[in-house]
Amino acid sequence: MNKIFNRIKEQQKQKSEYTLYGSIPLIIKDKLTNDIDIYELIDAIETLLPNFPKDLVDSIIVADHPVFDKKKVNALYYDKKIYISNNQDNLNDMLDDIVHEYAHVLEKEYDDEIYSDKEIEDEFLLKRHKLERIIKYQGFDLSEYDFNNLKYNKELDNLLLNVIGYDMINQLTDYGLFINPYATTSLREYFGTGFEEFILGDQRELQNISPKLYTKIQNIIEH
Repeated sequence: MNKIFNRIKEQQKQKSEYTLYGSIPLIIKDKLTNDIDIYELIDAIETLLPNFPKDLVDSIIVADHPVFDKKKVNALYYDKKIYISNNQDNLNDMLDDIVHEYAHVLEKEYDDEIYSDKEIEDEFLLKRHKLERIIKYQGFDLSEYDFNNLKYNKELDNLLLNVIGYDMINQLTDYGLFINPYATTSLREYFGTGFEEFILGDQRELQNISPKLYTKIQNIIEH
């Protein structure tokens, strides 16, 4: 009997294509760097994200792609596909990436509802300007950086990530200005990290730190 179960487990490890929600392929193009139970992952995704907009995602692809190193990310959503790095520490690490990219899928579905009233934009910029004042107080020259820019900016990202560092940002803001330092990157990442916290983290903390963002996500979830 043990031999049968072991054979089934080996077959599952070798399988390269699975199905989410009965119709969306989950393709393991390159072997995962750590052993992850894909069936447990699928169950978690379908439980946490029951209203997946299938018309906006035609597949989820797990691969070792150079774009991840180039952009310094572990996942991205492009051309109706969610691409996930195969370099994952564990199931939760992989789930984080998928939930975060799902947030960007929702942006496509509910773009007007999320951004048209500018409530999240105003909340984000208020925090950005406070962060700018804090960093200036530490003696950094910010004359070349536009903290009003809502989109991703390579130079500003490099300043926050590599020059100042996320650990220092957390310390300077007393861990209470942004839900995490990556949320400072752009308005869309502000939404993405907030959604990830709403689904996988502490909703009360998100509500305390980013009340407008919390309410917006809650309304979308209840659709």
